[in-house]
Amino acid sequence: MTGRTGLHPVWLAAFAGLLCAAPLLAVVWLGVSGPWSDYLIHIANTRLAEFLINTAIVGLTAALLAGVIGTGTAWLVTRHVFPGRNVFQWMLALPLAMPAYAAAYGWYDLTQGAGPLGGLVPAVHGPLGAGAIFGLVFYPYVYLLARESFSAQSADAYDAARTLGCSPFQAFARTALPMVRPAIAAGLALVVMEALADYGTVSHLGAPTLTVALMRAWAGEGSIPDAARLAMLLVSITFLIFMAERALRRRARQTAASGHVRAFRRQSLSPLAGMLAAFACLMPVLMGLVIPAARLGWRAAYTPAATGLMDAAVNSLMLAGVSGLLAAVIGLGLAYAIRTRKLAGRASARIASMGYGVPGAVAALGVLIIFGTLQGWLDTGWRSLTGSPFPLVLTGSALALIFAYQARFIAAAIGPSESALSRVTPSLDAAGRTLGARPLELARRVHWPLVSSGVALAGLLVFVEVLKELPATMILRPFNMNTLAVTAHNYAADERLGEAALPAVLLVVAALPAMIWIARRITATERARASVPPSEAIPGLAE
Repeated sequence: MTGRTGLHPVWLAAFAGLLCAAPLLAVVWLGVSGPWSDYLIHIANTRLAEFLINTAIVGLTAALLAGVIGTGTAWLVTRHVFPGRNVFQWMLALPLAMPAYAAAYGWYDLTQGAGPLGGLVPAVHGPLGAGAIFGLVFYPYVYLLARESFSAQSADAYDAARTLGCSPFQAFARTALPMVRPAIAAGLALVVMEALADYGTVSHLGAPTLTVALMRAWAGEGSIPDAARLAMLLVSITFLIFMAERALRRRARQTAASGHVRAFRRQSLSPLAGMLAAFACLMPVLMGLVIPAARLGWRAAYTPAATGLMDAAVNSLMLAGVSGLLAAVIGLGLAYAIRTRKLAGRASARIASMGYGVPGAVAALGVLIIFGTLQGWLDTGWRSLTGSPFPLVLTGSALALIFAYQARFIAAAIGPSESALSRVTPSLDAAGRTLGARPLELARRVHWPLVSSGVALAGLLVFVEVLKELPATMILRPFNMNTLAVTAHNYAADERLGEAALPAVLLVVAALPAMIWIARRITATERARASVPPSEAIPGLAE
């Protein structure tokens, strides 16, 4: 709510900003002040160059493939009419429901020597294979942002280029593409950051990156300070990507002549061209979602189910549900803090948004440091009183997991809530106050009907992300708690893909309904905005 309603949730924004920054600050503190061992020196002299090269190859391959697929399909569905276009508009976002490591299991099983495609296509393996998997699974980040940007463009520049003799492709490359570069850059930054944060895919496909080195330092050597130093290197690369994307967006401003936006008239394609366009939109969905899921489903059908699978499914749904609900509440509070226009609220919310750029392994390592330090203080104090250690273990608990999930994914909950609140105009607040509504009543009766769908979208986004999260869960989970992600990874690490198939398929089944709702909601919102004249459009990001 605005400041005029009397409710100022700036304290919540400050708390959330501190929540998201604390794990990273803890990692930096331990990396600088912690004891040194020979392990990091050994890594620097032997395999650090390999880790860095693999990280670069994986990131660049993922960015190239995701950029081509995401930009091309966004251009097709926004500017052309062909069979199935309305379905492809939301279906192209569905590969986000597929965990990258699950897609890696499916494609590796298909293309290895004994697989049905073995010898027919190159085996999905190594840094190039891992990068290709990331491109197929994460291209929707580019697609959604590019689609929104294409939809907001004016047709004037494109039509002028066509009038001057440019072919459709030349007009696209010279007018439409330069104006959509900021959106593509933002999508590619998300793709690369997700690829750098991954552990399950690169470890299974034999492409060790910095995340693998971090996990080995923690699990193999038991050296948390060395893991913190590797985490600092990984975060530095992520920060450079983030800054480069911001710099590109500042330089490339998207404007229309005289502020006028003339909507495009979609071009009807010929039957042959329409079939090719539909095929081009169908293939990413097949390769990123349907084919690997079908292969895993086939393997699961012919392999006895692993023990404890039901408990793992319940744990996954419980953690994802609680995290999604909590993130939706905090995200709405942060959106209100931004709406107060107070500097502290805006700054805290933006700091919280940067948590998405922190890989899950880094966030988990930071939480481990914070909770480990707190556990030591509690043990000391409790022992002085009772003579025994503190009875609760904080580091390996569901609380530590939820803390890491919020620090990692709260940014995904801020955008939809902020966008939904943009519909609540000051005139609505003024009308409610004129009628005698108190702040809480105004929030319940006026704001909530307008923002509820955005809050639901925020919660579901975090729900899907938490379901798929692997490294943070591996580091922080209690000893007696497995999730579907951890179960699938453990079996895949033992080369038991048959047993890994069913938990991987269950992850997709759990995430897919939420992802369908998210994709359809985003598409419906963009259509509604496209039908509003530019002078009447409400500013804000798409939900």
